[in-house]
Amino acid sequence: MTSRTASSIQDEMRIQRVLKSAMIDALSNPTLEEGETTVDLMDITGDGAEQLPFLRGDIETVIELMEMENEDGQLLQDMYRIRVTFYWFADGEWQQQTAETWRYANLYMQ
Repeated sequence: MTSRTASSIQDEMRIQRVLKSAMIDALSNPTLEEGETTVDLMDITGDGAEQLPFLRGDIETVIELMEMENEDGQLLQDMYRIRVTFYWFADGEWQQQTAETWRYANLYMQ
């Protein structure tokens, strides 16, 4: 039972690393554009399937322009929602986990 628990924790840490890496990649893009992309994790890592079969799956990134207002009712322009979802096959079925954040589009503009 301890071995299964340790393995489960290790898998969860891998999932979190995949999501964090994909989120950092999306957030660090200097110019945000609305849209959706799906990438095979193997295309990003280039390896790992033989050593870590768990790391097979797809990463979907969705970027949407948001309509938000501040406390004074003023429209906050250029705010985007970024949602990253990791899909993988485990325990005989497809699994998924999602991370989401917001970003001001001009954050990295000079």
